[in-house]
Parts: sequence; C-alpha cells; structure tokens
Amino acid sequence: MRSITIAIAASVLMAAAAPGHAAEPSALQVPQSIRLQHRQIIDRLATLAAGKGPAAAPAQKALVFLKDHYAKEEAYVLPPLGLLPRLAKGDISKDMEPAIALADRAKAASADLQNDHIRITALMNELVEAGRKTADDELVRFATRVANQSLSDMEVAHPAAILIGDYLRLRLKNP
Repeated sequence: MRSITIAIAASVLMAAAAPGHAAEPSALQVPQSIRLQHRQIIDRLATLAAGKGPAAAPAQKALVFLKDHYAKEEAYVLPPLGLLPRLAKGDISKDMEPAIALADRAKAASADLQNDHIRITALMNELVEAGRKTADDELVRFATRVANQSLSDMEVAHPAAILIGDYLRLRLKNP
C-alpha cells in the first residue's frame, strides 16, 4: 500500500511539473502534500481501529478526533499555505484577499488548536504504548510520526498561515 501511495504522489508531482500544468494553485487550496498526509493518517487509523488488540480502542479515539481536527485545519488554517509558491515569486493579487479572513480565523482559534495538538500527542502516546505492549515497532513509528507532524503544525504551519494573512493585509493595502 505504501509503495502505491508513493507512486501516486510521484506521478502527481511529475504531472504538475510537466509543461502546460500549473505547479501552484490559482486560488486558496490546502497544499496537496498536506492533504495526502492527512488522508494517509486517517486511513492508517481506520485500519488500526477496525482491527483487534490493544491498538483498536486508542486508534478509534484518535480517528474520530483527528477527522474533526483535520476538517478544522483544512477549512481555515491550511488554505493560506497553498499561496506560498505564488507569494515566494512575488505574485500578490486581490484573489488572495480571502486568505486574510482565514488567517484571522486561525489566529482567533489558536488556543483551541493548540489544545487539539496537545490532545493529539496524548492520543498518539496511547498508540505508542499499545505498540510497545505488542512489540509493534511499526505502530510506534507511525504514532511517533503523527505526534511529530502535529508538533510541526503547531510550530510552523499555524504560525505561517497567520503570517501569510498579516503579510497580505499589509501588501494588498499598500501595493
């Protein structure tokens, strides 16, 4: 399954780089790499939750929580990040204005989002413990990666989304 996912991601990246394909989004979109990462995590948790053993119950709790959390992130935190390739090229235009409102919403929700990430870490710690009980090194690695990704969201993705909104507010006000 993993090699299929990697092959799909590689083919999508190659198609995006091909002549005639836009490599960056024209509107606010969650970056594809993040959407794929979320989907992979949810799929893995669903598989674990459907199984038997000590990982099933914590995986089910994590699955429910992460679906809700990712829905929030994909609704208003992550779409501004899709503008990064354009912003890096100096392409700033009025079609980016909705990112300001999304970033403001993310800023207003910062405390709740931080609490979500603390909860995600606790849920992943439960999965790590289940993996250790059954000597499932793959489960321990998976849960550790998800916890690390959650920390990265809190330290990098969320602040970056807020900065994008602040930057656009300044640049679009004074072009």
